[in-house]
Amino acid sequence: MTTPLPPRLVADALWLLTARSRGGNHWVNNVHSEIDSVDIAGHSYPVTLLENSDWKESYVASPRSTWLRYARQEALRHLSPMLAHVAKAGSCVVFGPLAALMQASKLDQSVIIANYLISTNLYSNWHRDDISHITATVSEQHPERPLMIRNICSEVTPSLMTNLSQQGWKMLPTRMIYLCDPQKTEVWKHNHVKKDAKLLLDNTVEIVTQESLTPNDLDALRLLFQQLFIDKHSYLNPDFSPAFFSLCLETSFLELIGLRWQGRWVGVVGLYMHPESGWLTTPLIGYDTTLPQELGLYRRLMAILLREAKNRDYRLHYSSGASQFKRARAGTPAMEYTAIYNHHLPKQQKYYSDVFIKLFQQCAPNLLKRADGL
Repeated sequence: MTTPLPPRLVADALWLLTARSRGGNHWVNNVHSEIDSVDIAGHSYPVTLLENSDWKESYVASPRSTWLRYARQEALRHLSPMLAHVAKAGSCVVFGPLAALMQASKLDQSVIIANYLISTNLYSNWHRDDISHITATVSEQHPERPLMIRNICSEVTPSLMTNLSQQGWKMLPTRMIYLCDPQKTEVWKHNHVKKDAKLLLDNTVEIVTQESLTPNDLDALRLLFQQLFIDKHSYLNPDFSPAFFSLCLETSFLELIGLRWQGRWVGVVGLYMHPESGWLTTPLIGYDTTLPQELGLYRRLMAILLREAKNRDYRLHYSSGASQFKRARAGTPAMEYTAIYNHHLPKQQKYYSDVFIKLFQQCAPNLLKRADGL
């Protein structure tokens, strides 16, 4: 009798099978990469291949959007229109040379390994032999493309960064993330955690689990996600398609939980659980931003996230952003990196990518910490 595959593997396999035939755009509207695959430790993982990224290409597929476009947006976000106009002109002095380096090194055309086009990919602690195999295989298949693996953090997968570094991969600082272990009793002693937990006891806003959701609910939930992720924050965030929401409902690729108030949908969160690493995160969250803050929709969603991680015996990956909010809820800061391999590249191309990497290694850590108030 054949043993059924775990739900996580079934969901991942369906995501990959469909993406290989239809491209990344099937799951994320603002991604235009081809999807290939590579076998690592007995499992198939997606490989994203981007030829050209326009100004709206999501950062989950485009390194240019990650390091240049998004950074420029954040720098200009809180300025007045007049100051923003001046700053845009000045930013060309900084971002122009970086864009030229990226063009010469083809970093934006990198082969991104194990990339599910979500904000936070989670990994197993691949062994050195596994990394050696994928490095040799993928670099031979793509001799003029750098190799990348996003979302590398030593606090999340302790040996993975070490094993990659020993195989010649270079670490480029990318963002500050926040981590929490809800199995520790001290987490639940934080005042904000206590107050948020009390909100969940208030039946004014109904919590609707995945089992009670129907396909007819998905359009409204997707609009809530877009209202927060795309409209309020950035069009460079992944704009998940209707097909992606259907995939989540059918397979729990992300387990959806909704908030309903006075008969209308007002919030949604998608749980991404990775049993091999023991981490849970949310690449998808949204709420009605027009409603009063007193309703505490974001606080409720984050309280659900913390509660579900505890109940399911996972550690919680808070991802990035809202740094003060997450620190007040037991989030511990950690630096996350993108691993880059470029030893197989033509000499001049490798030189340009090395210069880009060294610049970020020297400047990014302090800038990222300062931006998060650390």
